[in-house]
Amino acid sequence: MIAICQQPNYFPWLGYLEQCARADVFVVLDSVQWIRQGRQHRTRILPQPGKKTDFQWLTLPVRGHGHRLVPLRSLELDAGRAWADDHWKTIRATYARRPYFKSQLEPLVAPWFGKAAAMKTMCEAALSSVRLCLEALELRPEIVLASELPEEGVKTERLLSLCRAVGADTYYSALGSTRYVDVGAFRASGIRLVWQHWKHPEYTQGGERRKTHLSILDALANVPLDELKAWLAPKAWGPFGDGDRP
Repeated sequence: MIAICQQPNYFPWLGYLEQCARADVFVVLDSVQWIRQGRQHRTRILPQPGKKTDFQWLTLPVRGHGHRLVPLRSLELDAGRAWADDHWKTIRATYARRPYFKSQLEPLVAPWFGKAAAMKTMCEAALSSVRLCLEALELRPEIVLASELPEEGVKTERLLSLCRAVGADTYYSALGSTRYVDVGAFRASGIRLVWQHWKHPEYTQGGERRKTHLSILDALANVPLDELKAWLAPKAWGPFGDGDRP
């Protein structure tokens, strides 16, 4: 039973979805604090044609102040901003000439943006975008909200308590978590810790561009869906051999 614990990310990058591809249970960390410089409320896409920057952000507008004082699930979207229309117009201007925009990206994403303006919280919008991606890629981890589980402690202890709550014997972690995950605590708990070692594929994005770690939106405009599914398909781990580098 493999679990991942992640905050919902707005139209996440492929590595986030690769974690979902390996997971039996996806615990959504909706009870933690918002990271202002994180990816929960924003995603990177290519700049519009003619721009010389490496990327541009699509950002969900958060209402009010004091964000660090409330859990992620309680952060409200700014209803006075036409963010859904603005984001779709930006996506269309950026990717309309890419090979899979009309056949793949537009029919999947345009209807979502048509409904997104009615969403109330940042967590709702971000998690809804993740669910849309999972459905398109035919990935089906069980999704559970951390706020509905018994949580104990912080950082590593919180992760361990969530793994126990969902009956997981293996935790699949992004490498960015090495800064705070206590490997010794996992070993003592009997829950196996496996680090993600996934190489982001390169693909044609127009011209000489080979920018990685962008939103799934970029890949959907440039790569056929069947190929994306193959990239994310879990390879045989055996006894977690090649991927097991705790």
